[in-house]
Amino acid sequence: MLQQPAATAVQARLAPPREPKLGEIVASRIKQDIADLGWPIGHVFGSQTELMRRYEVSRATLREAVRQVERHGIARMHTGMGGGLIVQQPAREAAVLALAAYLELAAVKLHDLLEARSVLEELMITLACERGGESELAALSMLVRELRDAPLASVEADIEMSLRFRRALVSLSRNPALMLMLEALYRVSSDLLSSPAETPQLSTLMLRARREKIALAEAVIEGDSVQAGLRARASLERARKALDERVLELGLPADTASALELIVQSERFGGSAQLKLGHRTSLRIALDARRAGPGGRLGSEAQLCERHDVSRAVLREALRTLEPQAIVRAQRGARGGLVACAPDSTYTIELTATYLEYARLRPRHFYELWRALQIACTPMAAARIDAAGRARMNRLRSEEARPMAPQQRLPTHGRLHALIGELSRNPALALFMGLLDRVGTHYQADPPSDEIWSRIVASHAELCGLIGAGEAALARRAMLRHLKLLDVRVELLLEA
Repeated sequence: MLQQPAATAVQARLAPPREPKLGEIVASRIKQDIADLGWPIGHVFGSQTELMRRYEVSRATLREAVRQVERHGIARMHTGMGGGLIVQQPAREAAVLALAAYLELAAVKLHDLLEARSVLEELMITLACERGGESELAALSMLVRELRDAPLASVEADIEMSLRFRRALVSLSRNPALMLMLEALYRVSSDLLSSPAETPQLSTLMLRARREKIALAEAVIEGDSVQAGLRARASLERARKALDERVLELGLPADTASALELIVQSERFGGSAQLKLGHRTSLRIALDARRAGPGGRLGSEAQLCERHDVSRAVLREALRTLEPQAIVRAQRGARGGLVACAPDSTYTIELTATYLEYARLRPRHFYELWRALQIACTPMAAARIDAAGRARMNRLRSEEARPMAPQQRLPTHGRLHALIGELSRNPALALFMGLLDRVGTHYQADPPSDEIWSRIVASHAELCGLIGAGEAALARRAMLRHLKLLDVRVELLLEA
């Protein structure tokens, strides 16, 4: 679970963690059983009756499990002759939307989203300049010509063109996990970073944004990663200033405003009319939950329908998005109704890991992304760590220093590095680190020898000491030294 702001720490203790429903447990078992079969696309995994018998559940529970499985893109239930639960290719789009939905509904701060985007774009640009092939660069060149020649149209058309440009640029990295993460960030920020239709000098702003994209693309096509990086950072800094101005115009707190607040507030002023009613309702309820804090009561179904002026069907559609993310939970009894929770990224991580598992993310792609995030998160953790964070880090360090079975070494190592992501106090980066920690369990590797493990433990001791002392620059340097220990081992594994 992502670290909650200090202001909600007491409230968080009042709300027990959400227990997975039986349908979710059955969905997880179905997914694992399909993976164990080797993901045979088109295979009939079982009829409704067979699955009820196999998993020993009722028809209603199985239907809930199947809805979860279908949402993950793992399989789809077909009726009629030859029907049943048919295995399908996990949908990449579902993984992107799950990441974007969590970042939006969990009310991640705008500055955290842009900070995460800056970290990932730096790696993306380096890889794009190194790996861009002729056909991919030709496609990017065509987009550049379109950006130059296409007449200015609506804001929506410009957003669509911008997303196509971003997808083309990100694809040059050839790293599927990096592409997913950046596309999710772009989904959340595309509406935020576009100018409202009523903005004065709109055409001037749109032309400037196009020129920035053209300049960035030209540097990438030339293979100039330094110039491309400078142009990307300048563009993001301009976007940051524009967002700050929008936040002030809407009367939101500059330091803590989230994408969720900005979207809902803009929608109230008619700026997000394209949102579907179910999505709009889920955003409003998520904002209410954020303001109420974990344990806060939001009202009964009837009260929520009246407050948001929606039908029960629309409300339940919104709740199907919110409940898996642990934004809210239904509570029975005399004080029943909808209760706010502390957001939990488990559902999002499992869904996205399912896609990456199916896509067979290469160890090299996993490691280059994990490595870049570690380097970025370390100085953030050192600059932002508090007493509770030090205590958590020291507990893990003590566990690591004790004798343990060799097979426990890599999981322990992974937990410490995932904690560094949490201690960065950037929920977006912590989400991505949690995802990589989950994906990393699929790679088979021999436990480190006693000699290598002792060196890793000593390196961790130095690294954690500097993070705990708040020495951001020295901690980053210590992380680079630590990663050199791992680089040699990883290269040997990749060559094996």
